[in-house]
Amino acid sequence: MKQTLVSQCFISMLLLLILPLSASALTIDGYEIPQIIPATSQHAELKLNGASMRILYGVVDTYIGKLYVENPETDPDALIEADEFKRMVFKIVMKRISGRRIAKAMYEALQLNVTREEASVLEDRLQLLVTMFDSSLKKGQESYVEWVPSEGSRIVLNGEVKGMIPGKDLYDALLRIWIGENPVGSTFKRQVLGIEEYQAPRSIRRKGRR
Repeated sequence: MKQTLVSQCFISMLLLLILPLSASALTIDGYEIPQIIPATSQHAELKLNGASMRILYGVVDTYIGKLYVENPETDPDALIEADEFKRMVFKIVMKRISGRRIAKAMYEALQLNVTREEASVLEDRLQLLVTMFDSSLKKGQESYVEWVPSEGSRIVLNGEVKGMIPGKDLYDALLRIWIGENPVGSTFKRQVLGIEEYQAPRSIRRKGRR
């Protein structure tokens, strides 16, 4: 009996040691990052593909970017092309930031990841997206842009649905801001793709207007 208990304890400890790192909770800037978003009537269970800190000008922590998808993938092209529910989440870590500032930053970053012809086709919808980011966000609040298959890109600011913009080409372009050829940051891209896990920097950076 005693030997059996020892064996069970040994097996339990061994299982804990071999559990994949992805099973452990990810924490960024003190915020625990959920590994899943439960299924709803609108979408299947969404899994965290990856998350990272967006650092403005290399010194100011701005937001935590989280990408949730139905089927996690490390190939950026596969993620972009997949016509399934996706959600790009922006968790604000600055004291306050205007939604318009976020939208304009997205607009500028997007231009680096599309051709002139693509930008021209997207222009009216991009301007509509900018107008939807019409309120300020405080530290700890979230906004997100999600792709709803056959419907469009839904914009949500701090729980308030701002609207839906049609066209998968728009969402594909928005996703390229994070994981395209010219992302907002190479480390950010790798971490959102799940290739590299977020590591808190050793050096102390200035926090964004805290």
